[in-house]
Amino acid sequence: MVDDLLGSGYEDQKRDFVFDFKDNGKQQRLTVSIPIPLKISAREFVQRLITYHSLPCYLESELTKSLDEFNKSSCQNLFDTMAHAALKQINSSQSISDYVSSWARAFSQEHVNYSSASDKSEETVFSEMYKSLINSTALETLLQLESTYAMAMDDTVMTKESAIKTMEEKQQREMEDSINNLDVVTSDKDVNDLVARHCEDAQLLETYWSSELSQLQELQKREYREWVTKVHEDMVRATSDPSSTFESFTMGKSRSPSVQSIPVQNEFSSPDHELRLEESFTILLGAQKKTTHNLRLICGNVLDLCKHKTRPGGSVLSQPHRIQTALSLYSETLTGVILLVEDRINTYSGMMKHFAKICQQSGTEFHFPDLDKQLCLIQQSFERREHSKSTASSHQQQQQAGADVALRPITLNTGEIFITRHSNLAEVHVVFHLVVDDSVKLATINTRNPVIVGLRHALHTAVRHSITTISIPLLLFHEMTEEMTVSWCMKRAELILKCVKGFMMECTTWSGAESLNLQFMVPKGISEEMFQSFSHLLSGIFRVSTPLDLTSTANR
Repeated sequence: MVDDLLGSGYEDQKRDFVFDFKDNGKQQRLTVSIPIPLKISAREFVQRLITYHSLPCYLESELTKSLDEFNKSSCQNLFDTMAHAALKQINSSQSISDYVSSWARAFSQEHVNYSSASDKSEETVFSEMYKSLINSTALETLLQLESTYAMAMDDTVMTKESAIKTMEEKQQREMEDSINNLDVVTSDKDVNDLVARHCEDAQLLETYWSSELSQLQELQKREYREWVTKVHEDMVRATSDPSSTFESFTMGKSRSPSVQSIPVQNEFSSPDHELRLEESFTILLGAQKKTTHNLRLICGNVLDLCKHKTRPGGSVLSQPHRIQTALSLYSETLTGVILLVEDRINTYSGMMKHFAKICQQSGTEFHFPDLDKQLCLIQQSFERREHSKSTASSHQQQQQAGADVALRPITLNTGEIFITRHSNLAEVHVVFHLVVDDSVKLATINTRNPVIVGLRHALHTAVRHSITTISIPLLLFHEMTEEMTVSWCMKRAELILKCVKGFMMECTTWSGAESLNLQFMVPKGISEEMFQSFSHLLSGIFRVSTPLDLTSTANR
């Protein structure tokens, strides 16, 4: 901008510096052309003048002072000239507001902290529209629409399971008849051919239903996003034209698919609801600055936090948890849960199998990729890691490994975690899949166990990404087993609680984390006495403070 105002000669701006002094009783004058502003310090420039012009050294102090004053006054005159040149370029026909807007626009484009993203992605735009709708009067209609889609998906899943079960029963009868008539009507070759045909039929049926589910998900996702977009446009128009508020919103609601009203029903009115043991605590934690945290001890199945409660008719209950999950989807108060899984990503077994079924039954994932796609991306990430580790092998071996990698499951190390995001679960946004092995069955594990280290990484990751509510398996088990004696359970609970307390202290120290809500999940099947023992242990380790009642002593 300076170059534009002063022309190309700005860099060559020079002023004559005149300095009068006496040398051997004679009056002398030094005249030097100096660039303005001076690029070096006045003292260094004076040293050059003394050396070049052979000036007496006793003039250094006076010459430095005079040069410094000359440089300051010349710079001020230069800046005044620049200001006058800028004012002359202002067009008197423009208003002050136009100049203010142009300067504000130039400032916002120059500073990234104040500039708005001009190339927002489709996901970012959709998330902003969803946030505006979920915090408006369209909340109820939006949740009912999601519930309708979820029921349609659940019906399709049940039909798939029924078809697979029917085929398995038929194949079992055929195999029993073939074996019973072996060497009479059928031969070994006939049995082998029957097994091959059964496998082929099972694969074809699985492929067919997978395609049906995928098509239904894509259809629902497209319709859902179109509905959100249209209703959001109607609400924006209604904001600019208040007289059309009711009409616009009515049009938006009429665009949605057929949605039957779901009456609000208390959770405890469901006949399938089971009362679970719970106890809550509030603690103050921190070395110098104390932070309030909420702890909860729960006896129940961790997957109940992901599963939607349903009434006998099959519709999803309008429960406060689901509303809260939807409202906080794009917020800084996310909810996470830690699931203990096996060491294979692309193999559904154990806890991962049950979790995948719940994700499928919960309906279409409208905001993130579905579970299969997320796991595929995670698997590719681990494949790249393994490929980088094998750089020392020959090129041929790498090609062979690359060709076979899709055929073999990726094995993870104990203590590693991979994370999936969800918007269609009941009370969970983020799931930390923590890889465990048989070492968790030992009663003598210590804080250096890979599973404990993985638990620490999961908690630290949650705090860094605004996941303020985390559910943790207290015994590092989701179900009760034979080796879980009373002493084993107490030792394990004490270890986990002390470790989690230390991890929380670390988080509040280096990240300044705000209040956390930690839920310690205990497997179903423990007695009330054991639950109370866990409760006393938790309050002792975290030192839950209780209010003092001073009225009794004051009245004595």
